[in-house]
Amino acid sequence: MKVIGLGRIGCGIASQFEVYPEYDIYKIGTDLETRGNFHSHLLIDPQESIQQYEERFDSIDVEAYLEGIKASDDVLFIVEGGDPITGIVLSLLETIKDCKISVMYICPDPDISSLVQKRDNKIVFNVLQEYARSGLFERIYLVNRSRVEELVGDVAIADYENSVHHFISYVFAMTAYFDNSRSVLESKMEPPDICRISTFGLTSLEDGAEIKFLFDLEDEKSSHFYFGIPDETLATDNQLMGKIKSQVKRFGRDGVDNGFSVHSTDLEQTVVLCCFHTSKIQGLQ
Repeated sequence: MKVIGLGRIGCGIASQFEVYPEYDIYKIGTDLETRGNFHSHLLIDPQESIQQYEERFDSIDVEAYLEGIKASDDVLFIVEGGDPITGIVLSLLETIKDCKISVMYICPDPDISSLVQKRDNKIVFNVLQEYARSGLFERIYLVNRSRVEELVGDVAIADYENSVHHFISYVFAMTAYFDNSRSVLESKMEPPDICRISTFGLTSLEDGAEIKFLFDLEDEKSSHFYFGIPDETLATDNQLMGKIKSQVKRFGRDGVDNGFSVHSTDLEQTVVLCCFHTSKIQGLQ
């Protein structure tokens, strides 16, 4: 898979995918290391507003930088709302329109966003959802940055940004890994074609555990739970199947198709992730 990060946050999250050999990373921003190093990133001139970024977009450099991305490739495009650089989003995605594109949209913290940033975020947030819903994108994953910060917890300031970026990349990479690896057991349900607006969640096999969503979706129609189980637990826990079925049933909601898959891992602890999908355009949180 190809991963494209746009802007400071998008590039920060994209960089976290560099530890996974199955991902090729592209970074486009205004504050990267040095201009013109096409092997690692593309530096573009900073502009003052989202409108100026849109008007002054130069497709030549972008097309040259992204020439390694082919029509048959899966692409994950990562961007945070409210950043003026989002003015080039649609023009940039036009250059790779023949690819299978998924967008990861990071919703900024409204409490520390200016009025202009809130306006820009709302515009891009709605447009990208409409594009996904209409099928121009494969999917848009919505992530609430404030929610991620709560899940990361207390971290030293020096490690704060990297911790947030790592958390987001890890959740996506693990679900993608499970989707593309053999399962020990599964009851898989593909989301309806129109349900292209999605988010992730985390939970556990503990009694009373709740789902901690990265974005609170409204009117979800489909979900899938991924149970990453250590090999030893798979071999020795005779109650495991009952625990898994119980959790899937407990998390079930009326009108929502729930699927699950159980995967063997070499991790020390059980990991339970989930992905929820809807066709409804979401509001900002």
